[in-house]
This record gives sequence, C-alpha cells and structure tokens, in this order.
Amino acid sequence: MKKVIKILITLITFTVILGGFYYINSLNYLKNKEIKASFIEHPENLPTKETAVNTAFGFKNIKADFYWLEAIQYIWSNAVWSEYKKYLFSMIDIITELNPYFEHPYTIWELLIPSYNKRYENLSDKEQEKYIEQWEKLGLKWIKNFCDPKKIELIKQENNLIKIWSEEKYKNPCKSYDIPNYLAYIYFYYKNQPIEASNYYKISSAIDNWLEWSKIMAAIMAWKWWNREKSYFMFLNIAKTTNDESKICKSFSNELEKLGTEIFMKKSIPLNWVILEKVAKTRDELFWTFNQEKEDELLSDTECWNYLNKAIRELNIKYIENADKLYYEKYWKHSKNAKELYDKWFINYIPKDYQQYDDYSIIYEYNPETGFYDYVLWNYDD
Repeated sequence: MKKVIKILITLITFTVILGGFYYINSLNYLKNKEIKASFIEHPENLPTKETAVNTAFGFKNIKADFYWLEAIQYIWSNAVWSEYKKYLFSMIDIITELNPYFEHPYTIWELLIPSYNKRYENLSDKEQEKYIEQWEKLGLKWIKNFCDPKKIELIKQENNLIKIWSEEKYKNPCKSYDIPNYLAYIYFYYKNQPIEASNYYKISSAIDNWLEWSKIMAAIMAWKWWNREKSYFMFLNIAKTTNDESKICKSFSNELEKLGTEIFMKKSIPLNWVILEKVAKTRDELFWTFNQEKEDELLSDTECWNYLNKAIRELNIKYIENADKLYYEKYWKHSKNAKELYDKWFINYIPKDYQQYDDYSIIYEYNPETGFYDYVLWNYDD
C-alpha cells in the first residue's frame, strides 16, 4: 500500500511539474508571438545592434535567424508601397552584426534598398540618397566580412586583366562572387560610378567559380562604350545570378547575352526591327506576358524576369537612339519620341516595352535634360 501511495504521489508531482512547464512555455510562446508581431507592425521598437549583440547570451546565430525571419515578414507585409525600406537597414544591420557570415540578408538588401519604383514610391532625392548611403554602408560591411582587403586593393590598382586572371596573388579575393557582382551593378546603376563598378567586376573575375562571365563583364566595363551597351549586359548578368530559380528565364538570358555579343562586340548582326520583334515575340509567347495583377511579383527586384526585361528595354532604346542620330543629322534637332521616328520613316517598328497597362504603357521618348532617350509611363498619342 505504501508503494502504491508513493507511486501516486510521484505521478501527481510529475504531472504538476509537466503542467507547470507547459503553462510557462505557453506563456513564453504567446509572449514570443507578441514580440514578433510588435517587430513586424512596429519596427521602430527594434533594439540597437549593440543591445541585440549584448543580450544574445551565446546564441547570436539563433537570434540572427529570428530577426531574419521577422525581416522577411516585414518586407512582404509592406512590399506594395515599399515601406519596408524605412527600417530594413536597421534590421539587416542587426542581423549581420549578430552573424556577420550569414550571406542571404546581404543579398536581399543589396537589390531592395537602393531600388526606386516611380509607380509606387514618392521619395525625394534626399530620401533616395539616404537609402543608397545605407546600401553602401552594408556593402562595405559585406566586403569586410567576406573578402580579403589586401587582395581587393591589389586588384583595384591593377588594370591588366590578364595578370588578375593568371597570378596567384589576385586569386579568390572573396568567398562569394555575388558580393562584388552586385556591388558593381549598384555602383554603376545607382551611384553613377562606372570606374568603381569596373573595379568590382575585376574583383569578381578573379574568383574561380564565376570566372568566365565575370571576365566578360570586366572586359565590357573596360571598353569605351556608352552606358546603354554596358547596362544591357549588366542587367543580364544580374538576371542570371538572382536567387530566382527560373531555368527558362536564365536560359533566355544566356541567349540574349549571345545575341548582344554578336550585335555589340562582333558586329555580325545588325540591330534592326527584325531582331527586336523576334526577341519580343519569344518573350511574350514562350516565356513571359505582363500581368498587371501580378505586377509586384513579376517586377520584384529579386526576380530574374525583371532584370531580363530591363535588358530588352535597353536593346529597344539603343535601336531608337541609333535612329535619332540620323534624325538629328537631317533636322538638327532630336526627335520627340519613338512614334515621331516611326511617322517620319526613321524606324519601321516601334519597340513594345514589357510594361503594358489598360490605359497607358511605358513609352520611349527623348529627355532633353540628359541628352538621351528614356522611358516614361504615358501614351504616344497624348
């Protein structure tokens, strides 16, 4: 009888203890959910990166993963109006402070922070510049944690590409080719610093597992081209290296790269309406058709298709600018837009941009402020 009573007391005690643990864990779970919701809905309550590190108590990587999951939820909760940019820098800065060698956060902000969509965002020049400065701070942090600073400086000072590709002292300056590759793109496209962009393509070309394409980009940046051709190859380069797993898109990017090589480098194929129409039909009929309802998804700054279509846009505008040169030689002024060139027989095809809406679309027109053609959201008839 005493044994039975003892067993019952033990079971009751054990049950009470388990119940207590369950209750406490339930409270912790609810509290964690509350904290998570607070960070997503009120990211202004984020701690400083110093506080986050000092309160990690030996679990920095786990805490970094926690903040990373919250950052992803925060981005998608605010993606439509790009409100995520307001606190994204602070979030990524905390994550990369807790775990400096966690690469995915660097990759995400690299494409998201400096981008600007006129359709959804209304940012002043000062605000845009602030985000680009934030990008640069994190970019340099990325370089610091993943690259050899001595090799970086050696490569920047060396202009002989053959030496960079053959001598051991330049080999593998970074752990990942994404680092210099994305930095090159943003220095060129957002910072308007082609020399710095060229330096980072040189750095990328010294990394073994991405040598071939990086060599091409390093050579392209060294050529005395205008920005249109460089932008074309640069957008294809980003399309091929995004985390997007679309094999069709990346295969199409490879084909467009070959086409660009024939048009711009070898000059064996003329850039005419036949080429542009064929490229547009291939994209629209076989691979991609613009869907306004899925615009946020398809035009995401992390999607392969977005950059591939930007490359095709550069090809279209290059074709129009070639015709505008002939127009200027005849009339001593620039054409207003692609439709004027078409109406006066300087082109026999108006390239169709991939962004087409019910009442308006992207059209190509001359920008007197820059002295080049650009794209705007409008109608040719207006």
